Amino acid sequence: MGNRGNICMEEGDGKKIYFYGHWSGDGLFKILQSALKRGHSRWSDEQYLSRIIFCEMVKGDEQNLSGFGISTYVGDNEHPILVVNSSKQTVSIEEDTKKSWSFEDFVNLKKDPR
Repeated sequence: MGNRGNICMEEGDGKKIYFYGHWSGDGLFKILQSALKRGHSRWSDEQYLSRIIFCEMVKGDEQNLSGFGISTYVGDNEHPILVVNSSKQTVSIEEDTKKSWSFEDFVNLKKDPR
């Protein structure tokens, strides 16, 4: 049981890192919007932007030993995966390559596009 979801960081070299949230799947859209707004000055720095996004995911829950994870693969998932590409400055849906937004457009979306 859970609400499992992932945000994927696609690095400039094509490698992917997945940020997993056991209970945050349906909230990842707003979490990512908030992280991108807060991290605007780091949009082109994938290392810093990755940390900003993961910190936004775990905010207030940093000391717990479960609920969040980081891996190079999708371990568990119940929602379409949001893919962040810092070098292109885009957010897309992993399963639907037709759905892609610039960071600027994504932070201004009114509802979750998944």
